[in-house]
Amino acid sequence: MRNQMKFVIIIVLAAMVGGGLWAAGVSLFGGSANVPAEATVAVAKVNGQTISLYDLYLTYLRYAQQIEAQQGPLSDRSHEALRYQALEALVDSVLVNQELTKLKISASKAEVDEQMKQIVELFPSEEDFKVQLNAAGLTEAGLRNQLEHQIKLDKLQQEIVGHHEVSDEEVRQAYERVRVSHILIEPEGSSDEDWAAAEGKALEIYAQANTENFAELAQEFSADASSTSGGELGYIYRGRTVPEFEQAAFALEVGQISEPVRSVYGYHIITVTDRIEAEGEDFEKARPELEKELRLEKGQDDLEAWLDGLRESSEIVLMENRLNAFAQMQAENYEDAVHYYKLAIEEQPDSGYLYAFLGDAYHGLGDLEQAIAQYKLAAEKSANDYSLLYSLGKLYEEAEDVDAAVEQYLKAAELVRDDIFALLTLYYSVNALERYDDAMVIEKLIEEFQERQDELLKEQAATEVAEPEETLEEPAEAEAESTPQE
Repeated sequence: MRNQMKFVIIIVLAAMVGGGLWAAGVSLFGGSANVPAEATVAVAKVNGQTISLYDLYLTYLRYAQQIEAQQGPLSDRSHEALRYQALEALVDSVLVNQELTKLKISASKAEVDEQMKQIVELFPSEEDFKVQLNAAGLTEAGLRNQLEHQIKLDKLQQEIVGHHEVSDEEVRQAYERVRVSHILIEPEGSSDEDWAAAEGKALEIYAQANTENFAELAQEFSADASSTSGGELGYIYRGRTVPEFEQAAFALEVGQISEPVRSVYGYHIITVTDRIEAEGEDFEKARPELEKELRLEKGQDDLEAWLDGLRESSEIVLMENRLNAFAQMQAENYEDAVHYYKLAIEEQPDSGYLYAFLGDAYHGLGDLEQAIAQYKLAAEKSANDYSLLYSLGKLYEEAEDVDAAVEQYLKAAELVRDDIFALLTLYYSVNALERYDDAMVIEKLIEEFQERQDELLKEQAATEVAEPEETLEEPAEAEAESTPQE
């Protein structure tokens, strides 16, 4: 499992850029020869080494793609923060690469070959490996380069955290795992009576449970999403679940069923279907990697301190006004942030979000009047953005201008007719100002939203009813056609 995860991480590098000690854009390793000249403009320098706009864009884009695939579209303001995070990752990457060169840390061909061999062995055949590699957008040469770099990073990390001792017992516990299924009974509320009722129900189910009917009982009674798979959770390692659950699970033998175990989620009835013990040839093969991983876990603070020290002793120059402004906001240097945001607005006068960020900087200085003025400009430049109107409303509230605040909230509500959560937020904001007639306007929008949802549900239900009828008719027609042939 650990080897497979390692491979997954390597393949993911083809699609995104990670953080920490691995955060280099493609052009930092070469490969930007065909990039337009305007994209090679420097946005930062690290000890004299350039980070180009291409580096930044590529890294930012990969971050954004992964986050949006998991969480949905990000706001423009979130993208600005993400862009700065991408720069920070690139700076860290350059610093680390410079240190690798300085310390003359290398990876031999034999070490890379061994890593490649381990990866290829995860596939049914070498041909299948090549197919999957191609599907991930990687070449063997590219993968070898990444592996070489990762080996160097591993060596560097171990130099930093190597003083941490790892005991045999820690290694054994890190290797051991149990395959578990459970039935979760949640209390209906938070009162003692609710918990007592949940415990009583769990005890009744426990009295019925055996290895043959456990999955069936989980499907019927468990409140956990795993109920659809008979309560199956797969293999769990120590330290990955709540302590009460872990203690009970690792105390069970294969086939045993625990009495109800209370956790913050409710009462669990747990059974173990398999155990992997820390013994044998596989364990001994895994031991070196486990020791390394445990040492890294213990040394996270050391790694962060080392990187912070590297930053402090290095010359890092930001050469783009937007990035400089964001950096000054992060450091709470609001006067400097105002200066750089003004310069950025001169370069991009139609960007509403730059005005909003300038408003944030003025707000940091305590200049509420200027903060409101900049947010008004931001809302004008980005007229269809609910979040800017909402923020402007909050600023008016802070200035005790209730009429202006409510006006912004009502404008915002018109933009989010199909966003129930935004409508509710606006409703409660207006209601809290005791502007009940205005709150009724938003309440009407909420009712209209609910009516639209009800209509959609009715249409879906009608479609679902109609489809089985059509299915039933088809065999009858087929039978009628086949009768003459007989």
